[in-house]
Amino acid sequence: MSVDMQQGATNAADFSLTVLRARIALLATAIGGPDYTSQIDPPPYKLGDDCLACLKDLKRWFKLVDDQQKRWDVAMAVAEYRILTDDLLPILIDWENKCSLAAKLAKNNPGHEEFRNKVYYDKIALNCLQLLVLMTWPLIVTEQSSSNQITLYSELKKHQLIYKKAILSMESGKVLRAAIRLALDVIKIDRLSRTPRDNMVLKLVLNFFRNVIAIEPGEFTINTKRSMPRKGITSIDTLPPNVSMDDISLNTVISSFHKNKVFGLLLTLSSSLSKEFDQDFINIPLLEIMFYLTKDVNQELLFPRQPESRTHLRVANNNGDTTTNNVVTTAGFELSKLLQKEHQMKKNVIKHTSARHSRFGGLLSIQTPDKNRLTVSGSQALVDEKIALQKLDDSKKWNKRIIQKHQSVAAEGLPNSLLNSQTGKAIFFTESNGKHFKRFINNFIDSGFNILLHSVTNYFTTEQDRMVTLEQVQYLLFFAWFTKYQLLRSKMDNSAELSQVSEALKEVSFILVSSLLRSAYDLKNWIVAHAGMIAFNELLNLVSRTKAAQEDDSADVEFIVSRLFSDERIQLLSNLPKIGSKHSLQFMKSCIELTHSVLKVLEQYSDNKTLVIEGKARRQKKLNISEDDINKLIEEENVDREEALDILASTLRSVGVNFQKVQANYMTEPVIETYINFLERFRELEDDSIKKVFSFFHRVFVQAKEQALLFRFDLIILLREMLSPDGLNRMSRSRKYVSQFSDYFLSRLKKRLKKSPAWFVGLLFPPLHNSEVGFYQRYGEYNIISNESEYTSPASQFKPIPDEEALPPSILLDMKYGILVSTLLDDGKVELLDLLFKHITHALDVFKSWLTVNVNASRETMNPPNEYFTLTGTLNNEPIFKDKDYRALLLLIGYSIPRKINEPCFLPGTVEISDLTVACELVKKYLSTPFETPNGLPSSSYLLRVRSKKNGLPHGEQDGWKEDDDYDYNDPYIVPDDQVVSESDAAYFKDLDNNVSDKLKGIKLSKGIARSKNRDKRKRKKGITKTNFSMFGDQDGERPHSVRERHSVFSKEFISDSEDDENLMNPIFFENETYMRWLLDKNNGQLTEERYIQFAKFAAERMNNGGVITGDYTNLFDGAIPSIESIRAAEGGSFAPDKSLVSLASHVASEMSVLDVNTNNNQLSHEDVNLESKDSLGSPQLSDSTNEFQSEGHNTKESRKRSLEGNIADESDEDEEAIRPSTKKSRIFLNQGDSDYE
Repeated sequence: MSVDMQQGATNAADFSLTVLRARIALLATAIGGPDYTSQIDPPPYKLGDDCLACLKDLKRWFKLVDDQQKRWDVAMAVAEYRILTDDLLPILIDWENKCSLAAKLAKNNPGHEEFRNKVYYDKIALNCLQLLVLMTWPLIVTEQSSSNQITLYSELKKHQLIYKKAILSMESGKVLRAAIRLALDVIKIDRLSRTPRDNMVLKLVLNFFRNVIAIEPGEFTINTKRSMPRKGITSIDTLPPNVSMDDISLNTVISSFHKNKVFGLLLTLSSSLSKEFDQDFINIPLLEIMFYLTKDVNQELLFPRQPESRTHLRVANNNGDTTTNNVVTTAGFELSKLLQKEHQMKKNVIKHTSARHSRFGGLLSIQTPDKNRLTVSGSQALVDEKIALQKLDDSKKWNKRIIQKHQSVAAEGLPNSLLNSQTGKAIFFTESNGKHFKRFINNFIDSGFNILLHSVTNYFTTEQDRMVTLEQVQYLLFFAWFTKYQLLRSKMDNSAELSQVSEALKEVSFILVSSLLRSAYDLKNWIVAHAGMIAFNELLNLVSRTKAAQEDDSADVEFIVSRLFSDERIQLLSNLPKIGSKHSLQFMKSCIELTHSVLKVLEQYSDNKTLVIEGKARRQKKLNISEDDINKLIEEENVDREEALDILASTLRSVGVNFQKVQANYMTEPVIETYINFLERFRELEDDSIKKVFSFFHRVFVQAKEQALLFRFDLIILLREMLSPDGLNRMSRSRKYVSQFSDYFLSRLKKRLKKSPAWFVGLLFPPLHNSEVGFYQRYGEYNIISNESEYTSPASQFKPIPDEEALPPSILLDMKYGILVSTLLDDGKVELLDLLFKHITHALDVFKSWLTVNVNASRETMNPPNEYFTLTGTLNNEPIFKDKDYRALLLLIGYSIPRKINEPCFLPGTVEISDLTVACELVKKYLSTPFETPNGLPSSSYLLRVRSKKNGLPHGEQDGWKEDDDYDYNDPYIVPDDQVVSESDAAYFKDLDNNVSDKLKGIKLSKGIARSKNRDKRKRKKGITKTNFSMFGDQDGERPHSVRERHSVFSKEFISDSEDDENLMNPIFFENETYMRWLLDKNNGQLTEERYIQFAKFAAERMNNGGVITGDYTNLFDGAIPSIESIRAAEGGSFAPDKSLVSLASHVASEMSVLDVNTNNNQLSHEDVNLESKDSLGSPQLSDSTNEFQSEGHNTKESRKRSLEGNIADESDEDEEAIRPSTKKSRIFLNQGDSDYE
């Protein structure tokens, strides 16, 4: 029954489609056709009797079927019956010819009347234009698209390419003139006399131009989840018959637009946008037109380039001289690239081709320890070991990896070519078209850019919540393209001023660009984040050039720069390059260029002590404002009293510019990873990009002195590859930068290896995240701590307060409490203050109760016991020991603060109750009331953080702390004050130079990859201090042998990041890992979230029950649970626990058992021995990553736009945006045998 019903539904759908096609065919016939009774050849087009009614019926079909039912059947039927090319275009061209002839006759003969039935023909022309807009509207396929739309997408794209060729080529694109004539009829009407229908006609004409420019070949990737089959498909297969790329290229569009005066209309509308036209109707279409005209154009190709530039062709003239042709065709540019590639291939073939008889005796076979053989053929492998190793590497099989979704530029409904001008696939113009296009762009910037940018910025500021992804990208790239163009133009043309793009420096533009970038980063909308980085980078370049040129926009520049120093914005800008390594090459390029621009702009202010920022003073502050000033401002500015007070109360506050602190945000491992990944593609990079990479390396290596971040084996190999004969061209301008940095880098590395031989091992692994070892690894010196017991940090002290002697003691005490409490509140330490206030209140109650009891008992002289203070909850006592400001507040209240870690903190019973009451009231006061500093600076400006000056620390603190900087106690590279070093720890560093491998001979250590934890670190520039310890080598020979043996094995405290090693020796742990690997291989590396949850229950049940399964997991394994033996047999390897771990554990335990008890001060306890022996074990690491993908529903909005153009009297619908984030989890097991190569 169900089969019959489905077949009946299919037959009904086919029947309705047949009826629809028949109706469209009747309408196509009734519209009109060639008049074969005429003697003219070719026959002219003759309108049908009911032409206007047929056109209106056709619009209704589009609205009823395609828009409302989410189908493209009408569009497909219209394309098959060639209504656009055979009916609509001839009608519009004929109407244009009649109107043009009538206008010429009227010009010569003012009394001449217009042609007959002009109003009727005008209506037909307008309906034809509406149908043209509907049929050329950009096709977008999203997750909400129906199967019908997805099926017809490819064919409809081909038909639209036919439409575009016909529009541009039929009678030299005269249909464009017809559209302009419809717009001119509206422009002639006075603005006050225009109706909404007239404004919609202007919008209709602009949308038609936008559609013509935007039509491109279909995408291979329809969206993030649906892709067309790529095998055997080329770009030609996406084109219809008799249509080439030259027929629909931007070159052809510009040529046709210039001939038919479209550029003139665009300049007229944009320059008079706010005066003569209703900007809400035409500002967004104008933005889209300018975006599609420029998105594929590289600005640098429109200006003369240096002769050595590789993008230019050298052409010999008649005299034999070589000239540079700066503007070439697409075919010419592709030909030059192919010729260059062929030349390089010939060189490689000649270099590596074997000579006669060279194959004889040219076989090299190597036997590996596991009885496998590696074979290399060719006599060159016997001569050069590098060639042999390279052939071995080439023969390795690369394990298939899952491609990350955000690697692609394409997003929901967005074309792959959206960022073409940034990908090196830019359009090249012919000489004439290049001149026409450049002249149009110059005129647009001179007359209309600021006006249009101001209009769309204000529009999107109010509608930001409803901006879809495509609109955000269009705005950002429009902003970036014209800003960069004007910067290049001002270099070449002295008459070009940066003030012509001054709207880009306005506060509203800066805020909108910044907010779009931040929201895109927060929502993981990477294509908008990419466009936002491009726009923000060009904005910073404009700021830098404007400041250098001393333009009139200095106030706007100061506003932008002052906002750059906010912590949130610096955090955002420094987070972008941290994630760059996970994205495409162009995304990494944008990250690097943005980082370069940010540091360049901020460095300009590093020499200045302060940066003046406009801000609002608190109303409580007494101001010298008279009532006359307030009344005068109210009259002049027409504002109310509150706004006048705010304006008059505005003051200038100076903020210190700490460029080193800003630069430290970029000195992290993920940022370095992005730069190295980007540089690995050096053959695809331009010289300028390579130069920026090494400029940043110079900052890291020389200025910030974070040399440990660049001491990496992969960077050494990359530098060697770049300077090899097959690397960078010897004539390349960037080669000298690589060579200079490589020489300096290697010289510093040699010195470091000579001074610290442990770096021979450290080069192979990421930096260790441990305060002691991290300090030693980064700076090559041991962090000397003076005493055996760890001292606490000294409390902060107060700087001299102006007129301190003249102030009463109560006022001075009030200020000190306000300074300390306000400083702690500014640092976000509210919880610490709350706990302290509770303890003071409790102690006060206890002391008062004790005093009452003693008075009644006549024991007034007895003091109450001390009230001990400890931090509870999620906090430990670290702030009591290390927080200098917190310790200063405790000391001010009357607490006895500890000098050493093992000492308590308490409120002595001898404290006066009156003093404690005052302290309690002042702390409570400033917890709720902001403290006003007399100098207008932050409260911390009155505090002096005292440096520790213990024995062995002649230079104070060695962690780079200066002046009023705050410690970050979670930073693994910040060493606490007065940290103690024991003899055993010092001996550990001395033993790094010993031959540890001899002691561990015979022990097979398991392989693994240690991943560092993701932490937000504040890197500081460390000071290097000479030490009295001998780091490497034992010249005095006074170290006891037992201590040397004791540290022959690296403990977990210095090596491992793992915190959960209890179950690693359990064979079931490895069996669970084998099951996970089997499931990932079976499901192509991806599991759903439900399956991850099921597997977690499965693994936990096996661990708890000793491998016995009691639950039902058939859904997880799609059947019965396979045995572990069958899985291992299929994989061909053994995944049992590595016995070397057992031998290593026993070895460590044996060494720990023979430790001499005579080591008095630094002897390890039984728990430490167990911990060290257990923590020496390595373990595979499990990392979870969550990727969120955002999809936006454009289809609803696009269909409503089309229906709006179909009926220009209708009111516009609101935008609808659907965001459906989906979360997927992927887990990666790193174990012995897992690697990228097999």
